[in-house]
Amino acid sequence: KHGVLGFTEPDYSNRSVRPVSTESRKTSAIWNILSQQKLKTNVVGWWPSHPAEAVNGTMVSNFYQKATRPLGQSWPMAPGTVSPKASTKIFKNLRVHPGDLTDEHILPFIPLAGQVNQDEDRRLNSFGKILAEAATIHNAGTWLIEHTDWDFMAVYYDNIDHFCHGFMKYHPPKIKGLDDTQYELYKDVVNNAYKFHDMMLGRIMDLVDDETTIMLISDHGFESGVNRLLSLPKEAAAPAYDHRAYGVFAAMGPNIKKDELVFGATLLDITPTLLSIFDLPQGKDMDGKPLLNIFKEEQDIKYINSWDDVVERKVEEKLDAAASKEALDMLIDLGYVEKPDEKTEVALEKARIENQFNL
Repeated sequence: KHGVLGFTEPDYSNRSVRPVSTESRKTSAIWNILSQQKLKTNVVGWWPSHPAEAVNGTMVSNFYQKATRPLGQSWPMAPGTVSPKASTKIFKNLRVHPGDLTDEHILPFIPLAGQVNQDEDRRLNSFGKILAEAATIHNAGTWLIEHTDWDFMAVYYDNIDHFCHGFMKYHPPKIKGLDDTQYELYKDVVNNAYKFHDMMLGRIMDLVDDETTIMLISDHGFESGVNRLLSLPKEAAAPAYDHRAYGVFAAMGPNIKKDELVFGATLLDITPTLLSIFDLPQGKDMDGKPLLNIFKEEQDIKYINSWDDVVERKVEEKLDAAASKEALDMLIDLGYVEKPDEKTEVALEKARIENQFNL
């Protein structure tokens, strides 16, 4: 229904395959709805949110954190990375390049990093990219929390997922067939990645007051035990084999029950629950439901036929071809998609078939 069917999609007008983007989404997002209701709204790194939509606040797209040039070279931001455009300079200066990282940043995660032969083992390079991207997103999110007036703040960290894809196979206990040296080098990365994210969450919690409702969510979990794979098959979306279906939902705030369990929650319930928190009506066309059992006080549920009937969406920039290619290359590097076939018609048809399969 929302139109995002995979990581990539056919771009028939330009005869190419492109990453999914804001233009792919057929329905209003929570930030569009809240902006329409005059609520000040900030969004950082949510996927897919490029090009950034105009909101009643600030949007920083999911293209923001990617370092696209070596350290020392000009590192431009793609058009449409930040809305409003007047804020571009602020966020450009908040980015962290992997080349900026020092021993003090790396050794807490990989104490034996000095023993890595970086000509043969590129994992340290991959680790640096993930860590720098996490810091970049965190910088943008905390800056907005501290320096803007806001009613709604959404920050998306994809870094635990990337840390786990890269290093969960080295996580204790050691799995059969894994090289002893590699295990000793990288066995601490995943636990320390979680500690780092706990520290970032703690910082956010320190910056908000007791009247703020905080929700922590993830769309899936990760295999960490006997079901881990030493290597992945060569097929589309193979990294999903590393995932567990169960994600995370946790909430706290002035009207949130304490020390209670939530049963049966799904991703579809997040936006309806947010609408309840802001005392806004549910869309009758929404498949999810508000998680009413998390609230201390009974919620009065109201309805609207569809928010899409009243919300006006605006994108200030078109998808930039160069930035689109860089984003596609990143997805290929992560293993999420295969490199498109050089024959245009074949590449377009493969992208169409994969999205239809996902649907």
